[in-house]
Amino acid sequence: MLFSAEISDFRTVHNVLRSISLKDYVILRPTEEGLKFTLEEMKSVEISAYVPRSIFSHYRIEENQDIVFKISMKVLTECLNIFGDDGNPSVKLSYKSIGDPLCLIIKHSEENITVDCEIKTMNVDDSPDVSLAEECNLNKVVVNASILTEVLQRLDNAAEELSIEINPEPPHFILTTTGIAGESKVNIPRHSDSITIFQCKEKCLWKYAFSNVRQILKVMNYASKVAIFTGETGLLGLQLVINSDDKQMYVEYYVTSLFAED
Repeated sequence: MLFSAEISDFRTVHNVLRSISLKDYVILRPTEEGLKFTLEEMKSVEISAYVPRSIFSHYRIEENQDIVFKISMKVLTECLNIFGDDGNPSVKLSYKSIGDPLCLIIKHSEENITVDCEIKTMNVDDSPDVSLAEECNLNKVVVNASILTEVLQRLDNAAEELSIEINPEPPHFILTTTGIAGESKVNIPRHSDSITIFQCKEKCLWKYAFSNVRQILKVMNYASKVAIFTGETGLLGLQLVINSDDKQMYVEYYVTSLFAED
């Protein structure tokens, strides 16, 4: 058995996976640290959900094996939702060998009902486990997730572009949308109650497709805080911290910039 795991309550994990279902297929990579789900969109957007080993009641992977495979995201989330919101189901996952299906055993905690699912797996070509975080090492701002969600929702949703400015001088953190209706801007000073960490090595101003950034809003509703990272190339990184009982899981979202501004 290359990989096996069990979660006694997977509702938070299911909600997060359903919220990041931007593409038809998801890449799964079990590691010693936990299970990683990754989706890409035309190389301009990458989103990954990390379920740490500590969230699982059982977790085992074969040593010295680089395990990676692709499955249908829709099938996975539908399997996990087979009991809907009823009860507190658990799930066992197992992956025997390369090319075998991912097996799920979902058990209803109250009705003593067990459902077996098999999801077809596909091989993944050229998918190195490379962290993009190293490219986002210039500036860091940690913001309350609910406040950031509210700010992004209040901006002009019809706008095509979102500018993000991080500046050591006031007003420090600026979000600006630009579209047919004009410009909409929000300034957040570093000493605001909504900002818990502000680290700015140098001023940066980058533009992004607002449609790409808005895709993260759904899963941001489950987060307690969001770390915003920028780098010299303009790559934008968002790390969401999501609480699951007394443990935490993470979502990382990376968006490439449209172009740089001085």
